[in-house]
Amino acid sequence: MKIKFLGGAEEVGRLAIKIEDKQSKIMIDYGIEPEKPPEYPLPPEKVNDIFLTHAHLDHTGALPVYYHNFQANFHATAMTANSIKPILMDSLKIMRLENYTKMFNEEDVDNLFKSMMTAKYEQPFQVDNLTAVAHSAGHIPGSTMWWFQDARSFMITGDLYTRDTNLLYGAKPVKTDVLIMESTYAGRDHEDRDEVIQRLKESIRETIENGGRVILPTFAIGRTQEMIMTLRDMDYRIYVDGMGNRISGIYMDTPGFIKDPKLFRRSMGRVIQVRNNRMRQEAIREADIIITTSGMLDGGPVLGYIDAFAEDPKSAIFLTGYQVDGTNGRSLIENGTIQIAGATIKPAMKIDFFDLSAHAGHSDLVKFVKGVDPEIVVLCHGDQREKLQESLPEYKFILPFNGHEFTVE
Repeated sequence: MKIKFLGGAEEVGRLAIKIEDKQSKIMIDYGIEPEKPPEYPLPPEKVNDIFLTHAHLDHTGALPVYYHNFQANFHATAMTANSIKPILMDSLKIMRLENYTKMFNEEDVDNLFKSMMTAKYEQPFQVDNLTAVAHSAGHIPGSTMWWFQDARSFMITGDLYTRDTNLLYGAKPVKTDVLIMESTYAGRDHEDRDEVIQRLKESIRETIENGGRVILPTFAIGRTQEMIMTLRDMDYRIYVDGMGNRISGIYMDTPGFIKDPKLFRRSMGRVIQVRNNRMRQEAIREADIIITTSGMLDGGPVLGYIDAFAEDPKSAIFLTGYQVDGTNGRSLIENGTIQIAGATIKPAMKIDFFDLSAHAGHSDLVKFVKGVDPEIVVLCHGDQREKLQESLPEYKFILPFNGHEFTVE
């Protein structure tokens, strides 16, 4: 089996893995690094089938680039498939607005979906000589660990989370010979999630009781919905703006992926979805909490809300997700500044970070490897992979680099 990383080997983001054996040529994901402008993987190489782990742009954002030049069967869960089209079309819109080099067009997105083949969890299917099975990765609804069987078995985790959340049950180990696993948080563990949520809620209460407003920048896919469920028992006026509203509708209309669909619907009934500029002005006047994209502050309605409250020291911006280098979110955490409409501003608002990552921390990754008990572990999607290798001396590791093809016997 030959493996080549076109992206995402020694870095977080733009994951793309080409795998070739005697009869099959497949690719797992083809994503971007969401910087300004986005960074793409190495140029696509022709395969027969593409398997998508989940809908986030660092795993999907370059897919239409592949379909600009080639064709391939495209495999994903229904939830992932339904979620990626609005995200890819929004990427096209951003390319035009920011005057980035246009890497793909609407026709390429359409070609992707013409090749779509929906997979269901735990239901094997055949691709050439490979038996393929999708297993929940626990990261966001529809996220998938892809397991394959030929002469031996191998599994790609994609982004992985092993603990239960409001939205999902955590991923469970699946026995395999070769494990290709993300390592985003190698060397780092998360604070206890329940304690983080409690601290977030206390900070929200304190801010609002002192006369301020809370802005919660969130990723449209997964984090917006998790925040809505997390805050469902707080008796405040919660407005939700941005692409997350459309994704929430997809989550409600695509059954079989949410841990508690009824509770999710009830939680959605507690919030006000912002649909237009008039409602944005209403949110600025009336909201206690505004949940809005983008999660890294690089565009979307969040910038307008921050601009509206920037001079209010009673108000707060609470970040809950990973902030990539070079983004407004990282600048806000490190320097207290962001760029809005080309100007650098330093909001007077309180700024805090609450670690509600949907990636497994170091200890959970170690536990997952032991549960799978593979012959070989290939670590990717991380910049401190050696930390995991050090914690698991009893296993054989491969730490690949982008562009280098290697063979697993």
